[in-house]
Amino acid sequence: MGILVERTQDCPYVSFTEDGILEIEGRSITEDPFSFWQPILEWLEGYCSKPAPTTQVTIFLEYSNSSSNKYISEILRQLEEVHGKNTQVVVRWRYEQEDEAVLQLGKDFESIFELPFEFLEEDVEKERTRKVKIRSKKTGSEAIISYRYWDAIVRNGHGDEYQILQEFS
Repeated sequence: MGILVERTQDCPYVSFTEDGILEIEGRSITEDPFSFWQPILEWLEGYCSKPAPTTQVTIFLEYSNSSSNKYISEILRQLEEVHGKNTQVVVRWRYEQEDEAVLQLGKDFESIFELPFEFLEEDVEKERTRKVKIRSKKTGSEAIISYRYWDAIVRNGHGDEYQILQEFS
């Protein structure tokens, strides 16, 4: 069983699955980083004892304070220990266009850890406007949803339950 933490104003969205898809997205400025990050680290420790053949880590931060950066560093350290032994780890570091601070944070992590990093610049405004129209194969109901929401449906294994009718950009 994975771990899923909904995004709040001070805490990022976290979705770690046993299939090796680990995602952190949003702002991490929690007043109590231990209470937020410790259950995630504990889950990761169990995952690392029997990881998926491939582990894809996607980190997309708006902002992260130094306390949170220490926990993200610990996540990457645990993954570094199993990379090449029990799993192949890839870190996809996403950052908003022209956000040099978040890009530099990713570069700093890349210089510390022996993990492959990919850096992906994102046009956040364009992503917010992307929509997709879907139809439920079960009920026939239709909906227009954000592409980000559609991506989450697919990642969670429910994409086969819907038919894409139209994509909007």
